[in-house]
Amino acid sequence: MQKWIILIVVFIIIILSIFIISNVSFETEYTPESEIEEVELRKTIVTLYFKDKTSGELAKETRLIDSKDLLKNPYNELLDLLISGPENSNYEKIIPDGVSVIDNKFENGCVTINFSKELSELNLDEASKTNITNSILNTLTQLTEVNSIKILIDGQEMGINFENVKNTGNESNVNNNVNITNTSTNIENMTLNEITE
Repeated sequence: MQKWIILIVVFIIIILSIFIISNVSFETEYTPESEIEEVELRKTIVTLYFKDKTSGELAKETRLIDSKDLLKNPYNELLDLLISGPENSNYEKIIPDGVSVIDNKFENGCVTINFSKELSELNLDEASKTNITNSILNTLTQLTEVNSIKILIDGQEMGINFENVKNTGNESNVNNNVNITNTSTNIENMTLNEITE
């Protein structure tokens, strides 16, 4: 009789063990305090260049943006961010109100930007014109495929390319040291005033 009791107890223990093992998960599941949304995983950092109110020179402003938007048309996205202006209150908008981008295209390392005619109608000083060209150049050449920009105003080609000197090992220029080339000659430090005339 004792054998039967021992067998029944062992059988009950085995049954209970199987029941407990099947209902208890030994895997530990990590539950974060706040779940990371898919949108947060798609964020990327871009650098924009705006005018510093105190120094009058270009300053970097980094932004965290949705990389999905940047992949659609990176040139439009970056230009739109420049046109909308800085988030930092110590900086000011570099591209004046009323100026818009009609279109842009990328070909052979060069982004051709077609600005509205308002750009040529503005009465800007030399420093503002230089800041505009350097801001656009520095912002767009952070994209590895971009080596230069070409500016059109209302579809009219000015025949001038703005090249970044990033291939020489120098950092993209933040001040007035932009290497600007024409198809026939090198022109140092040309401004928008000379382009729009």
